[in-house]
Amino acid sequence: MSSAKEMTELQAFKTVLYHSVIILALPVIAFFTSKVFLFDGIFGLSNVPSNVYSAGVAVIVLHIALGAFIYRAYFDDRSKTSTIKRD
Repeated sequence: MSSAKEMTELQAFKTVLYHSVIILALPVIAFFTSKVFLFDGIFGLSNVPSNVYSAGVAVIVLHIALGAFIYRAYFDDRSKTSTIKRD
């Protein structure tokens, strides 16, 4: 019983750690990628508008990552509780 509980806690920790890294890393990557390649490179915008639009892209990516985490936490938890057998 203890081993099963430890495995579930380890799986929950891995899931939270994975989503935490995604929530932290993806917006930063999206900001600099969109700034350098899209807004500075392709559109040729000046510094301030390029930063503002890149920040908007980062906010959108952050909301998508947070939504994925909430979706996973809500529906993954429900599917596990519905399949638990009662003794």
